[in-house]
Amino acid sequence: MAAYEALSKWHDSRKESSVVISTIRIFPSRDERRQVLGILRSVQGPTQAQPHCQSCGIYEEDDFENSILFMERWDSEVEFERHIRSDSFWRILAAVELSRKRPEISFDFVSETKGIALIEDLRREAPTDNLL
Repeated sequence: MAAYEALSKWHDSRKESSVVISTIRIFPSRDERRQVLGILRSVQGPTQAQPHCQSCGIYEEDDFENSILFMERWDSEVEFERHIRSDSFWRILAAVELSRKRPEISFDFVSETKGIALIEDLRREAPTDNLL
């Protein structure tokens, strides 16, 4: 059994090199907006302080629904999963419960990210016609 356990850690399907992006969009009522923001702000700092958290942001959307977007970026699936099980994530879920309509929640597992080099490569290959 010990040999199997030793091997299983090398064959874990979770990729340490992948990035996890957590996106939570909450739709609070006007009366509960401050409470939602207070809860999210109370976990933002401690979440950002975690070693594998690359970023944690709160964005107030200026749209018809006045939604709040809470985003995290993790460089380790294992650490992201640990975060999901944490007391701090329970507080995030408490904020989600205050949404007046079904919240939008997604977890994106990214294995590759491209930067400005992609723009340069595509612009070099782009036709010269202007679409605007």
